[in-house]
Amino acid sequence: MMTALAESGVRLSSHVTVYRDPQYYCGPGPAAICDPDTGRLTVAFRRVPSWLDEGLSGHWHPSTESCLVHSDDGGATWTSPQIFLAGAQCPNLRRLEDGTLLHHTHRFELVNESIFAATVARRPAGVGGFREGNWPGVQRGAGVWRSQDDGITWGDPAWLKGAPGVDPLHSKLAPALAVRGNLLETASGTLLVSAYCFGQAHTSHLFASVDGGRNWSWRAVIADDTNETYLYQTDAGDIVAFLRRHSVADVLATCRSTDEGLNWSVTEPVCRGFPACAARLPSGRVLLAYGFRFDEGYGVRARVLGVDGTAASAGNELVLRDDGAVSDLGYPDAVTFPDGRVLVVFYHNSREDVAARRDPAQAPRFISGCILSES
Repeated sequence: MMTALAESGVRLSSHVTVYRDPQYYCGPGPAAICDPDTGRLTVAFRRVPSWLDEGLSGHWHPSTESCLVHSDDGGATWTSPQIFLAGAQCPNLRRLEDGTLLHHTHRFELVNESIFAATVARRPAGVGGFREGNWPGVQRGAGVWRSQDDGITWGDPAWLKGAPGVDPLHSKLAPALAVRGNLLETASGTLLVSAYCFGQAHTSHLFASVDGGRNWSWRAVIADDTNETYLYQTDAGDIVAFLRRHSVADVLATCRSTDEGLNWSVTEPVCRGFPACAARLPSGRVLLAYGFRFDEGYGVRARVLGVDGTAASAGNELVLRDDGAVSDLGYPDAVTFPDGRVLVVFYHNSREDVAARRDPAQAPRFISGCILSES
């Protein structure tokens, strides 16, 4: 691991624990931002009461709390969680150039069995967006929230809509879209975000806003058979998408647009791992981090790409964490400090938390991170 890091010109400075409480299942997510003036770090994550000892994970749990924590000392210590939203899934947080915070996420609406059955019966063939089992749920849709006071208060959501063939599953709900990925503020000031529809096939759609996230319109299909997309703009202005494949779930793919997302190239594979995030290093190169949910070492890994962010420019794999007890981890996000260092945050579990006779799946899920710098 250290050899690959040294050859990449990237140094792993330290590991940090952002939030850990065994009473809570934390994840998937999280998302991180940094105030460019003060260096203050803010991380958004989701937590639910932990039922791991009873054999239940926290995915799709209706009692989800979306939380914010802050650090003013480079990630060494963090504030107590501030709950700002309930019932949502993956948190995705971004800070715009004017200081406005945008948070986008999706949720499954908890319904009783009769509403669930009636809604399923009305759905078109091949359409997904339903959760059966412990908590019957119907996809509520994906929305964007704005805050102009550093996350203390939030406005009403602007729901993503207009994607061809993607309709609400119920008259009280928004179109059945889900999100995991960033919101990109382009050099022109346009905001871009990806959301995906699901069912027998997944498709990643692109939405755009020209008024600071108050209103959104559908722009294009990025790629079929993909989801959980991260967007990155190169110094040359290209928009690069890093996408999780659906049918070949262990492949991270990429494609690009040279016209702010109106048209996209054919996808090509980058590496094994998913989903991903990207951050610009001081040299202009791209740090690509991704979850690694495979037997060779559950955790988070990364590669350094050239300034153009192409798959062909990807360097050797860097191991950031490989001590996970089970594959339920990852979903990294990255943010750059004012001094050029990069914080990568993710949800994690550890083999150290597995007692001699304990099921590894019961290892607590917590929010972790690591700080990297370019040498």
